[in-house]
Order: sequence, then C-alpha cells, then structure tokens
Amino acid sequence: MDDLTRASLAQAIREGGSGNADIVGDLKTNFARLADARFSLCTASGTAALICALWAVGVRPGDAVAVSALGPAMTGLAITAVGARPLFLDATRPTSFGISPNSAQRSLAEGPKAALLIPMWGYWDEQPDTLETFHSNGVPIVVDAAQAPFLRLGAGLCHIADIVCLSLHARKPFKAGEGGVCLTNHRHLADRIVQLRNFGQTTSWTGNRLTPTGPFATGFGVNFKINSLGAAWCLTQTRECDRMRERFIRLRHRATQLLDSTGIGWIEADQAPTVVEHGRYGIVAVCANERDASNLATVVGGTGVEVDSSRYRYRPMYHAPHLARYATSCPTAEQLTARSVACRLEAFGPLDSTVDAGHDATERARP
Repeated sequence: MDDLTRASLAQAIREGGSGNADIVGDLKTNFARLADARFSLCTASGTAALICALWAVGVRPGDAVAVSALGPAMTGLAITAVGARPLFLDATRPTSFGISPNSAQRSLAEGPKAALLIPMWGYWDEQPDTLETFHSNGVPIVVDAAQAPFLRLGAGLCHIADIVCLSLHARKPFKAGEGGVCLTNHRHLADRIVQLRNFGQTTSWTGNRLTPTGPFATGFGVNFKINSLGAAWCLTQTRECDRMRERFIRLRHRATQLLDSTGIGWIEADQAPTVVEHGRYGIVAVCANERDASNLATVVGGTGVEVDSSRYRYRPMYHAPHLARYATSCPTAEQLTARSVACRLEAFGPLDSTVDAGHDATERARP
C-alpha cells in the first residue's frame, strides 16, 4: 500500500467512515471530472446506483423498462428491485452489443418509462436511430456503464444519457470493494438520487457538489451511501487515471496477441464511430460459429486466463431464472452470446508469458 492510499484511508477513519465524509466528496469531484459530468453521486454499489437512477427518472412499480437483452442479470435485478419489469430488446447485429433500432421502435408500444443501455465489456455501439427513438418519444436514457468506466464518446456520454451509472466492485477497473456512482448533468435528477440515497433528505449546492441538508423523510429514501473507507481506496485510483489507461492498453495488447496466437479466427465486437475511447473493461472475440467459440474459450482458459463467458455461462439476460418470466425472442442476441468469448482485461495481468502459453494450449486443444 502506497503512502497516498494510507493517507486517504487514515482520513476516512478520522471522518468516521460515513458516506457523508469529506473524502467521499473528493471522490465525487474526481469522477465528475473524469466523465465530464456536472454532478457525481456515490452509492453503496453499482446496483444501488441503477436503482437510484431508475427511481430518479420516474420508474415506479408496474412500469416497463426497455433494456438490452445482452446485459448481465444484475442489471435486470435492479429493474425488478424498483418493482418494474424488464422489456428485453434484441441486438442490432450478431457482432454488436447495441440495441436494434427496430427493437427500440417496437418497444414504444409497451410505453417504457426508461431505456437502459449497456456497453458490455466496454463496447458502445448504439445507433443514432435507437437513441433518437427514445429521445424523440420522451423516454429517459440510463446507461449502465459498470463495464465501461473509461468510455468516451465524441459528444460525451452524459450529453446522450440522462444518467450514467458506474460500479466500483472489486472486479471493475475502479475498485472500492463495493460501491457505485451516478453521473448526470441534470440538477433535478441529482436531487432525486440524493433523496433516495440519503433517507429522503433534500440537498443544497455548496459550490462544487450537492450535499444532503434537509430533514430525514422529507421524501422517500433509504441508506444507499458508500462506505468512505472503500471510497478512500478508490480515490487514490482516480488520481492515477493516466497510469491506469496505460496498464489497460498493455493488457489489451497482450489479450489480442493471445487470441491471435490460437489460430482460431475471430473478430472483435463492434464499436460505434463516435467512440473516442473504449471502456477498458474487457475484450470480446466473436467467432464464425459456436464450435470455434467453444474451442477458443478452451484454449484461452487453458492458459490460466479466466474466460467470463464460461464463468457466467454468458447468455441473454432472460435466461436467468428470476427474469425468465419476462423472456421474449431475441435471436440476434442469442447468436452473439453463442459465438463470443469474453474476458476481463485484468485477467491477462498475472501471466508472465501469455502468448507462449497460448501456443502450447492451442496444440493441446486442436479439434
């Protein structure tokens, strides 16, 4: 542990460890700067961030939320946690995590109260027609960027979405153990997020951040605050963003070398032309067929790299038992999950000779 981290943790302890501590405010400031957002609000987890965001944009029990079928089950659970139902939308192509414009248009018949977009593994490929469908019909957009903390678009993600949510879970690039962040450019949405997170308190503007100041239970709220010890740990990471970027660039290079060394054909998942910087969470190799994908996962896994698509048996969200009641037909999403091999970039970090290991494993696993 370096001196900066020790100092941050010591400050958090002096301040009592509460989510209202000053050091949490420093973390909010850093994330607002990183995402070019006006307001940054920390929460107890990425799931708590999604719940706060959905509540803030007006989602209530019984409402429908349009959501990519390719998201993780955790995203769907956040929808059901506010009493809403997920309305699953298909992918635009079997190489894309973006929502099909036709799916988005058809979803309007169900009257969704929000659209939840998910740049899985850091890949953003939402089409202008999809975004316009939601914008022009007054459907608020929430982005679950838990797997895309470094994602940068030409127009800025917070200029496209009403609220962007991050996760600070230990498996994500920015780590607080558990934690989350809501980012928005809209004061009224920020106020609602704080109210739900802080036992129904109202807020005041202190010059650079929102602070809960009103009496408890002015409105509905619970305790979704981050623990400031985790926030202190994460704060030191946000102060070294350039170094983190360099590390993920190296890991991505190592990952592509290993995938290429297998001799199994693959292409990377699509990204929109508006993407300035990939989300940095993972890499997704899309193969020509399911057999190639299975072989590639076996080879990569044989080197010691954790393959997330094997770990989670990655399939469209509605395959999760709790969400199966909302299942609908999303054939393109089914194709993508059957043909893709996905890994966190950090999974490539501990290996000393990834490429050599890949060659050896390829020979053992050739069909």
